[in-house]
Amino acid sequence: MEVSSKTNKHSRTSFQPIFLLILVCFMNFATAKAKNDDDIPSVSCSDNNETTPNSVFQLNLKSLLSYLSSNATANKEFYSTTVADINNSSNTVYGMFMCMGDVPAHLCSQCVTYMTHYNLSDSVINSDCSLSKEVVMSNDNCMVRYSNNSFLSTADLIHYSSSCTSVNMSNQAILEGLVSETLNGVADEAANFSTGVKKYATKEAIISEFQTLYFQAQCTPNLSPQDCRKCLNGTIKWLLQSCESKSSNIIVGNSETYSCYIRNDLYPFYRPSNAPTPQELVPASNTIDSKYSQHLSYLSHNCSSNESMNYDFQLHLTTLFSFLSSNATETSFFKTTVDTFHGLFMCRGDISLSPTMCQLCVQYAIKRISSECPSSSEAVIWYDKCLLRYSYHFLISDIDTTVPKFHQFNMANTSHLNMLQSFTNWKLADILSEVPNLQTGDSSIKNYETTSVKLNKRQTIYTLAQCTPDLSDEDCDSCLQSIFQNEIPWNSLASPEGKILYPSCYMMFGLSQFYNNGDEAEEFGHVNPPPTTKENEKRSFRTIVVVVPTILSTLLLAFSCYLLRKRARKIGHESTTLEGLQFEMAIIKTATNNFSHENKIGEGGFGQVYKGILSDGRHVAVKRLSSSSNQGIVEFKNEILLIAKLQQRNLVALIGFCLEDKEKILIYEYVPNGSLDYLLFDTQQQCLSWDARYKIIGGTALGILYLHEYSRLKVIHRNLKPSNVLLDENMNPKISDFGMARMVQINEDRGHTNKIAGTWGYMSPEYVMFGQFSEKSDVFSFGVIVLEIITGKRNISPYDPHHIAEGLTSYVWRQWINETPLIILDSKIENYSFIEVIKCIQIGLLCVQENPNVRPTISTVVSYLNSHSPELPSPQEPAFFIHSRMNQEVTAQMESSSANNFVSYSVNEMSISEFYPRQ
Repeated sequence: MEVSSKTNKHSRTSFQPIFLLILVCFMNFATAKAKNDDDIPSVSCSDNNETTPNSVFQLNLKSLLSYLSSNATANKEFYSTTVADINNSSNTVYGMFMCMGDVPAHLCSQCVTYMTHYNLSDSVINSDCSLSKEVVMSNDNCMVRYSNNSFLSTADLIHYSSSCTSVNMSNQAILEGLVSETLNGVADEAANFSTGVKKYATKEAIISEFQTLYFQAQCTPNLSPQDCRKCLNGTIKWLLQSCESKSSNIIVGNSETYSCYIRNDLYPFYRPSNAPTPQELVPASNTIDSKYSQHLSYLSHNCSSNESMNYDFQLHLTTLFSFLSSNATETSFFKTTVDTFHGLFMCRGDISLSPTMCQLCVQYAIKRISSECPSSSEAVIWYDKCLLRYSYHFLISDIDTTVPKFHQFNMANTSHLNMLQSFTNWKLADILSEVPNLQTGDSSIKNYETTSVKLNKRQTIYTLAQCTPDLSDEDCDSCLQSIFQNEIPWNSLASPEGKILYPSCYMMFGLSQFYNNGDEAEEFGHVNPPPTTKENEKRSFRTIVVVVPTILSTLLLAFSCYLLRKRARKIGHESTTLEGLQFEMAIIKTATNNFSHENKIGEGGFGQVYKGILSDGRHVAVKRLSSSSNQGIVEFKNEILLIAKLQQRNLVALIGFCLEDKEKILIYEYVPNGSLDYLLFDTQQQCLSWDARYKIIGGTALGILYLHEYSRLKVIHRNLKPSNVLLDENMNPKISDFGMARMVQINEDRGHTNKIAGTWGYMSPEYVMFGQFSEKSDVFSFGVIVLEIITGKRNISPYDPHHIAEGLTSYVWRQWINETPLIILDSKIENYSFIEVIKCIQIGLLCVQENPNVRPTISTVVSYLNSHSPELPSPQEPAFFIHSRMNQEVTAQMESSSANNFVSYSVNEMSISEFYPRQ
């Protein structure tokens, strides 16, 4: 391609001031966009060759810059000219512009116009160069140069800029030879053009599966081929010698003079063509790229060699997991040490403001890593929204960029990419090259950043980068730089979609906004469920939704044993190591006003419940177990073991306990809105909106899911009912009363007892008749609660004068098969979602089916609740096992309970804690 290199001479006296004024005004308009889009140029100048303000030289300089700008047209990438002073040669100005070889014509024109306007503006270059007679201004797109000494036909071999980059490779000698050979090859190609012709070339050299070296060389077109090669020889020599002197591994970088430059790097830093960017759509992957969702997708894990399993190893590991899990509710990053075990977790920055999502991700990571690496001394696991790692004996290093690591890309079938793919990868590389200089920006999360840049008119590239917050800025940059340089297969990417994860940092990019930008609020009740097995078979990688915790009762036992060995305290037959949770009786008496009647808020078969205020101002509910109860000790142990360390949002939190003077007392968080039973059925009941009811249904389901699905030992509550569902100030449900809860192995699906205990109307038929309990027993109880929430009626009250002994389940079933389901809706509900109401009725009926094998699991129920348009199976007939006599007896008991306002009854006098707000 021919490029203008003609030298024009003009007399200063022929310059028209009016024309210059018009031109400058035009440039103010034409370069407005360039100012926003182009980097401020770097400027170098001579400090021993200066003029004075408003001198003849400066007037000539303005003329020269005007000529350069007016010649920056679409068909010129290089132009040189001279403004001569016939009276004094020292006032003559020689000037030129050159655009980089990969820059499109329109960007070249904008860049030169911006450069010249930048010099002409009031903020002239900078104070150090404003009066200099020799100046070079440059950025990534173009260079503008002027001087009072002629330079237009000679090669300037003075080196003025260079940098080096580190490359890791096992055979350094081979790499050095490859770099040297390719540098000389690209220099030969660039110099192989006649004088006046564009001298520009690029090359690539593949050095590994994930590493390609990219080379670029250019000379000013006014040089002869010999002078161009001579200039490039100097830059190559300087580059190799300079980098070799710094480190044997540092052999790539760039080197420049004012007449030529050469550069090589590990990413495609130059455009594949100076043609305009293609505007066709880039095909997206169906497996990697997806919009942000609350699915928690497992990505990968890595286990080290196994340790010999012994008591200390397992004890320390389970205790570490307990600490990590319990702290996931308070922070998005936590690092701790238990004896010789070191561990940490980090949640992705965009979910840091959603503690529940972070907690669930960490808990599921613990469950999976416990299963996959049961005796490994070191392990790391990655989900799309969190990572977790631990090490036995060895401290977790501040920065870890070695194996293990995880990659996921949309790879092309060939290394010969088409023009669209090459342009796309260049654009992605341009974006990611800035990521190692991580800036927190508006984010309050340290070492976390997202960016989005338009790829074309209809597509955007989204990127996310994050380091563990314990890394310094320098270490974070180093970690991300390692990913950028060593882990992205630039020569094989089919689309800008991928994930690269190290133990200390990670980088993600895609064509869909896969991260949460804060526009959509995350609620615990709307976390998406796992896909079905059939769905998993259709996908190339598995998306796992985490709505599950893993603080297990067995972990708590191990934790207790661990602390016991440190400092044991004997109390009667029982040993407790939860000293941090133990309260003295004097404190409890002060908090409850010596268990005054005014502070009593509930009473059950095992004792009374009092409201109290601790010395730190916390409001608590104090459960005082009856000393006459034969089952109190067992119940007390159960509740301590099951909920002392549970931090799940939909389970009532245990604050402490007291064992003193034959008293057994449990101290819970105080839940101000009382029980669901009170709000639904009391004579002074409040009217719950449909939105509040739907939130209660979803939150209760997630609390049950916590207990059923993600512990090594399943927890089956066995006494789910509205009086055991408490509501906090935001109407979030919290399941309480674990006195009857039973634990079974995770691979067991049921248990059996000869002593039937529970509350009529909520016990499943197989439990009442055969003593069989399972997670499906809790599902049955949940189904009854759902129908009670929808109708505002108790399960054991008569609803139709024509069906004297009809229970709630049969009443709802009859309306369902009559295709009149909305008749059952509580008449106090004014506004509601038809779809949600019908969905919940159907879920309730599915849960109370007589055959436990056809009842859905609680995880399936959660998936129904979170799906916008679920296809639910048709329910079968519910269980009708509450006969007339039983119905009448228990109804009388319930009516008595309502009149008393704080006394409740249950079969076998099992524990009931009902919390009512003070009137």
